[in-house]
Amino acid sequence: MRRKSETEWLENFKDRLSNYSEFSENNPQTNSVSLLAFEISKLIESRELAFRDIEAIIKLISDEGAIGRAERLRRRSGLADIKKVNAEFEALAESKANDGFKTFKSWAESVGQGIVLTAHPTFCLPTEIYQIIGKMASATPKIKSELTESLKQEAYLQKKSMTLQEEHRQTQLTLMRIQEALDKLNAKVLEIARSWFPKQWTELTPRLFKVYSWVGYDIDGRTDIDWGDAIRLRLSEKKQQVSVYLDQAQKIRKSCAKNAPEIGSLDALINRFDQALQSTQHDLELFNKELTDTANLVEAANHLTRSTKRRLRSTKSLYPLINEALTSTTDEAVKQSLLLLRARLNCFGLGTARLHFRVNSRHVMEALRPEFGLSGAGANIGSDERTLSNNIAKRIDKIKPTTINFASLATEKITARRQLILIAHIQKYIDNETPVRMLIAECENSIVPLGMLYLARTYGLENDIDISPLFETGNALNNAGRTVGKLLSYKSYRDYVKKRKILAMQTGFSDAGRFMGQIPATLSIERAQSHLASVMKEHGLDDVKAVIFNTHGESMGRGGHPGTLADRLFYVMSPWAMRAFDQCEIAFCHETSFQGGDGFLWFQTDALSHASLLSLVNARYEQHEDAGDDIFYKNRDFSWDIFQTLNFEQERLYASTDYTNILGPFSQNLLIKTGSRAVKRPGTNAGTMDPRSIRAIPHNAILQQYSVSANIYFGLGRAANIDPEGFAHLYKNSDRFKRVMDLGLLAIERADKSILTAYGRLFDPDFWLGRALSGQEPWLKAPGHIIANALMQNTQQIHINSLSNMLGLDKLQLDRAFTQNPAPNNFALRILTAMRLAVLMKMQILAAQLPQFVIEGSSNVDILQRLQDNDVERIIADLKAQYPERGNKMDWVNSLTEVADNLPSSHEGFPHLAETIIKPLARASQLSKQVTIALTHHFDAFG
Repeated sequence: MRRKSETEWLENFKDRLSNYSEFSENNPQTNSVSLLAFEISKLIESRELAFRDIEAIIKLISDEGAIGRAERLRRRSGLADIKKVNAEFEALAESKANDGFKTFKSWAESVGQGIVLTAHPTFCLPTEIYQIIGKMASATPKIKSELTESLKQEAYLQKKSMTLQEEHRQTQLTLMRIQEALDKLNAKVLEIARSWFPKQWTELTPRLFKVYSWVGYDIDGRTDIDWGDAIRLRLSEKKQQVSVYLDQAQKIRKSCAKNAPEIGSLDALINRFDQALQSTQHDLELFNKELTDTANLVEAANHLTRSTKRRLRSTKSLYPLINEALTSTTDEAVKQSLLLLRARLNCFGLGTARLHFRVNSRHVMEALRPEFGLSGAGANIGSDERTLSNNIAKRIDKIKPTTINFASLATEKITARRQLILIAHIQKYIDNETPVRMLIAECENSIVPLGMLYLARTYGLENDIDISPLFETGNALNNAGRTVGKLLSYKSYRDYVKKRKILAMQTGFSDAGRFMGQIPATLSIERAQSHLASVMKEHGLDDVKAVIFNTHGESMGRGGHPGTLADRLFYVMSPWAMRAFDQCEIAFCHETSFQGGDGFLWFQTDALSHASLLSLVNARYEQHEDAGDDIFYKNRDFSWDIFQTLNFEQERLYASTDYTNILGPFSQNLLIKTGSRAVKRPGTNAGTMDPRSIRAIPHNAILQQYSVSANIYFGLGRAANIDPEGFAHLYKNSDRFKRVMDLGLLAIERADKSILTAYGRLFDPDFWLGRALSGQEPWLKAPGHIIANALMQNTQQIHINSLSNMLGLDKLQLDRAFTQNPAPNNFALRILTAMRLAVLMKMQILAAQLPQFVIEGSSNVDILQRLQDNDVERIIADLKAQYPERGNKMDWVNSLTEVADNLPSSHEGFPHLAETIIKPLARASQLSKQVTIALTHHFDAFG
């Protein structure tokens, strides 16, 4: 009999789901996903459906999901309508030029938008799949067809775990594409300038963007990045960037006519880059040695700290050479190339991106503890806040910088101090002109940034770092304006900001989404941003630039808006918030993050990079003078009621044991490792289920696996019922409210109650008793009894059903109050879930066939109970140890002359158990992980 193909099976499953949906019209308790999972499980047991068939179906759905994701990426980036996006940018630039050269120059050289590549790892796909998705989004129909065939050949599971070094490599490749796209953008600016201002255009150094990275420098929540790693990464970045400059200069040199007068300055520039490249290469070679060997450390340190003309530590000496070449040539193409080199040099300095370092508030407090006699642990103050702040402020101006060397760096145990010593060494010996941003996570008071300034002055860094507190908890966001105001009330901090001419603030959409819910967090962040403008105005900081870094991600649960890049930009910093800075006459730069892996897709190809940059800059400079006319802001009482209701409902959700239960070990083990950063936060127990103790990415990823992004949409029903007509009117007529609500409504569209509740059947002893007693599967009579008995004390189904009811009641309120688009039929999500559930059922059946009486917790009941946590990797490792495939030959003991009692006897091993249980368990686990990845395409992100 011919076996069905994966396409035939997929159509078969779709037909079954459609039929089950008809059943549910007559029986509301019918769950189509549970029924399909049961049918697939029976097909597996009867051997009509093999694991290889399931894998092929998962692959087919995954490929279709990847293709759909590429199509959405093309639209959202602006690439699908690139002519329009280009025209909008040209119109923007022309409008600035129309106001004269001074206005045009000020616009072109004032950074208004920043891009930050972050170390939040979401590398859930192999690199080859990311490349194909990016190419598909950029391709013609013919090439797309070829890529579709290539996609079929690629596996979805990573061959090996992602390391920090590989994350950094992917970051650098992305940065190079961004740099090329910026060159193209800058070339357009120069082209327009040359047309409008033929006598002045060479005075321009375009600088619309700044680009940052914290990959390799973020140690908030991780301890696996030491100072040696950071030095090596920074030197490798310097080497790469100097190589880029050298290549650009050499290309310009080749394009010049022979014996042209500018060749002398170009040759000098090329020689300078060449020497710097060789010097940096030697520095890197020495630091690549094992630095725990003190002889290697001394050699590397002495070489880096010695004085030499070959080493390049600043770009200042290079500009006169470029300017001399500019004035010497009459070739406008050469001039433009020189201007592009100057612009790239100005933007990136001696690195592939500007650096963000990040520590946690507790690191800062631990560093202050000995000097200020603080008690308590972590970030606890342990004394009066005002007294401590005043004490720190008084001592700041009296600090005399301490002298440090590489021994200071190698021996320092206090994290914040070690990071500052590291920055001091980078600033002094690798790049002494590019400031470093120092991000401080989980700030909730003014003491922490004030204390960081104290520490910075200790190491002479107050002119080299921009301190940026991160507000992400509900309490921190609601008090952000007051916290910054209090900080600026101290003359020492105010003077520091005035001298730096930058006041930086970071807001965290991602973590706020697990503290207070995504939509309430978004509205709190908007208020915090507007408060910053008024606080700066109040303290007379008119000549200081505000830098607002909004840390979010690609998934909706991390503040990644599902619309265009313009929607994304206006979601995280609304036109109303931007207008607040304009009204206070405070210049500002908005920075937005793109997180590792999924976020890099926006820049996966040259075409995507160009479209993404254009879309971002067009949105950043869109007119927003009338943003205050939006009725969302005019009807403040109603808007506030909606916010308060959502906030209350989200807090109620997080306090629910039904919600926290699905975040537990079983769900955490559904996920895959997507980067080098640990999944759990430091100090968290394995069984912890509090959303505040789980990282934002796995928190969101778990909700995606159940198709219930409740941290986005829960509470909308009750909020809508405050005033249904007013709610509908607000959605129809408010640009701000619609953009925020669209995030929630799309999350609801992708929500599927049947997917969530279907998981309950895994833990339902009645289901297994029913299978055992039905007589339809006589071979399951004994295993079904064993499984049911092992599940008798499990409460998972109760929690899942209660949570489903909780979410359903709120959804019902929204349906009654607010007309929505009909939810799409999520066939792909349902089929993937049903296949996973059938595979998990097979794992239970396999475990039930293990021996009943063995030692070391490896009996069938033991393993079935452990499967309730889904920790399959450890289970398999223990089973392999308990039931080795190969035997233990003990014949050699007979050769010993000394006799002993009770020696173990020889055995032939357990090849049968290995083949029939252990290996199938491992295979089933792999299939479950493949479903994890396949589901992420439908959310355009992992977590």
